[in-house]
Amino acid sequence: MNQNPYAPPGATASAAASPAGQPQPWTTGEALRLAWARFNEFGSVLVPAYIVSGFFAAAVGQAGNVPKLAGAVLSPIAAGSLPIAGVLIGQVAAAFFDVGATRMVLEAVRGRAPTFATLFGGGDRFLPLLGLNLLMFSAIALGFVLLVVPGIILALGLSLSKFYLIDAGMGPVEAMKASWSATRGQKGEVMALSAAGFGLTLLGLLMCCVGTLVTIPLYYIAFAIAFVRMSGLGTTAPQTTAPPPQPPPYLPFP
Repeated sequence: MNQNPYAPPGATASAAASPAGQPQPWTTGEALRLAWARFNEFGSVLVPAYIVSGFFAAAVGQAGNVPKLAGAVLSPIAAGSLPIAGVLIGQVAAAFFDVGATRMVLEAVRGRAPTFATLFGGGDRFLPLLGLNLLMFSAIALGFVLLVVPGIILALGLSLSKFYLIDAGMGPVEAMKASWSATRGQKGEVMALSAAGFGLTLLGLLMCCVGTLVTIPLYYIAFAIAFVRMSGLGTTAPQTTAPPPQPPPYLPFP
């Protein structure tokens, strides 16, 4: 297996130089460090995309409550069904924006500047993503019913499914199989990254919720880095910007 890209000079080829298609080594700490570098480069685009997608998905999800808030007199059936319909439509909107947001993050991870317009280009994959979300929810919920541990294992093993579906154009079942295969032997590291993501989210919430504008995109970038490394679909160079020029060496006195 290839050596860590942060290995000392003279080591064998790094993960960043590995050919596409070959799984590449990674660690949670490395993914978070590289995610921070990517956030510093592309956060000015990723954060507004996160805000816009969250706002639209939430607004659409609350559409079923508008008649009630407006004081309209509803029948018992309408009063019960409209909020449910709003939630379902909200899930559709969330899936649509999730496709574009995921593509933006993957572009950033691979060192290419994402464009804001990509956020609105999820029409080709959001229906398969809805199907994937339903399958994963059903499988993981069943696993939690079966004494919790199987649900945790399923959640870890299927955690890359969305990336395979969006990035590789796979169907829902195929994406789940690919994720299960890619995470074989790495579920412990995936759990460590998930725990770090939970800690980042909690930290953002403690910062009057404003901190989540940084911590949640940062975690999403880190998980995308893990996907690229485990899948081998592309590369993640440790640094995308040129290092600052070094000052000239001091000349000896004559």
